[in-house]
Amino acid sequence: MSFEELYATSSDSGFVSDSTPFLPHEPARARGPLVPERSPELEARLALFAEKAQAYRAKAQRGSAMPGEQVRNWEAVNAALDAFLDLPVEHTDTRDLTRARGVMEAELEQDARLYGDMPGSLAEAVVVRVGRLIVRASTLRRWEQPLEPSGPPRLAWPVEPVTITSLYGERWHPITGQLRRHSGVDLAARRGQPVGVAERGVVLRAGWNGDHGKMVEVQHDGQWVTRYSHLSEVLVTTGEVLARGDVVGLAGDTGLATGVHVHFELWHDGSALDPLEALVAPEAAPDTSDEERPVARMPAESPVLTSQGRHPATGSRP
Repeated sequence: MSFEELYATSSDSGFVSDSTPFLPHEPARARGPLVPERSPELEARLALFAEKAQAYRAKAQRGSAMPGEQVRNWEAVNAALDAFLDLPVEHTDTRDLTRARGVMEAELEQDARLYGDMPGSLAEAVVVRVGRLIVRASTLRRWEQPLEPSGPPRLAWPVEPVTITSLYGERWHPITGQLRRHSGVDLAARRGQPVGVAERGVVLRAGWNGDHGKMVEVQHDGQWVTRYSHLSEVLVTTGEVLARGDVVGLAGDTGLATGVHVHFELWHDGSALDPLEALVAPEAAPDTSDEERPVARMPAESPVLTSQGRHPATGSRP
């Protein structure tokens, strides 16, 4: 695996392009009081890892393959991180998570500048550990600022005014011409228009995601996840805690898109759902009770808004 491929999957500016969001496998709630404890063992392992990595780079030629010693060095620090992350979440110190992630990403970047390649299995293993660090940090932030448990979220629209250009479900893709499942709804937007988060939550991922272009993924209470795709700019970072309506990015047409719009998805426990089942009508106030909140529906008689979207010839992807 080349470093170009790796860097399409490993940091805030790029990550694995999956059909399913990257969900943390962490307890939903703390099982006891949060008692953070620093890990001197992890700090020592990280320091030794960085020291060895620097020594191996000093002897290598630019463009050469990663030497076996550095491969084993990465494997050792991966094992140390596994042991650290196997400790009870309640005793994890966020400073250790920040330190570990910083070392992993900094050393990976330096290796990328020097070596021409690294084993694919090792690259994937490093990505997994960085992802676990991100997830653990997000879990602790959620616990420190707990959300009230509830049923399905009642979501605010990411952009206003609301104009739906494509519905959830099967459709003929306007670019590929193939029948594909459309896992969300598309909303018309102006280039550079602020895109707001639909509900309070924690940023899981923020960056490039293949056909989705620049995308932000936010986890809400109860394992609900929302996605905001085709952004021109991402304005949040992984682990950031957002309040309802906070701007996650600016509307654009990055990725597989023929026009500026926001592709909005809702996921629960690894399955995509129709966002219209949770989005409240634009005129409903945020503090309106669930019983009074009408669910937004698209007018069936609209000549422009159809489940197939606008025709590609108009130059605007639904």
